[in-house]
Amino acid sequence: MLKRLMMAVALTGMLCGVAAAQTVGLATTKGGATNQIANALAKTISENSDLMVRPQIMANTAQYLPLVDTGRVEFGIANFPQTSNAISGTGMSEGQPHPNLRMVGTLIPFNAGLMVTNESGMATMADMKGKRLPRFPEGSLGDIIMKAALETAGLTYDDVTSVPIANFPAMFQGIKDGTTDVSIATAGSQSALDIDASTGGARFLDFKDGDEKILEKSLPGVSLKKGTDLPESAGITDDTVIMSYDYTLFANVDVADETVAKVAKALYEGKEGLMASGPIWSEFDPARLANNISLEFHPGAIEFYKSVGIWNGN
Repeated sequence: MLKRLMMAVALTGMLCGVAAAQTVGLATTKGGATNQIANALAKTISENSDLMVRPQIMANTAQYLPLVDTGRVEFGIANFPQTSNAISGTGMSEGQPHPNLRMVGTLIPFNAGLMVTNESGMATMADMKGKRLPRFPEGSLGDIIMKAALETAGLTYDDVTSVPIANFPAMFQGIKDGTTDVSIATAGSQSALDIDASTGGARFLDFKDGDEKILEKSLPGVSLKKGTDLPESAGITDDTVIMSYDYTLFANVDVADETVAKVAKALYEGKEGLMASGPIWSEFDPARLANNISLEFHPGAIEFYKSVGIWNGN
């Protein structure tokens, strides 16, 4: 009888612990670097706080930005150009501002570019002329990156063969299957590793000095980064020159300050777990979580960053 009572008490305690865990959603896409980042965030935050983070997978960032803006999902992730455009209602979010998004943290430098197979013989953006390029829906992130990259070489879609692509996973599969010659990829991501492994070797096309002025017109916050300043990754050599911009975590403005502070704290203290999740996190620095104060931060995040001395805003 005593044994049964003790078991009942233990079970009740376990159930209470489960009930006490607050579940929050983290909007992400299916596959690619964004999904990879979301899974690492969910695991790290859940293990380092009393929150249970569940990735909410959707077709693309444009689909979930309004859901976070309206509070239907608590958190979301996107690169800095997307987040900046979304808040202001410009660029990729032209005429559709999302005023209720607030920054929670600057996560990692997102080092991205256009990947091709070694067999293609392509090396620069100009080499895309006449090649088969994935063509995303007008105004989407993939479309904007492709157009900007083409523009750096004085090219447009008229100079290449367009292959309609629905999303990033389909793009990754296209270059692996040989139906396209180019793919957007993120250095250190699993998708870049897969392309490299399945095609017998791959590389990134190189940007040239001055290209950032063209890229910045549609991708705010972008800079160019040389291979010597990049983490070791498939497709990267010392001579590689690709884009770099920050990746961000944001929340709806009405998410409780305490909840956001718990997320910020879990990330600040979770460097070991994040870096262990893959090479894409190799440049993660907790002290940079409070970067990009040009965008408005959530009060809960500000409160925590002030407490650990890394907040440089007002």
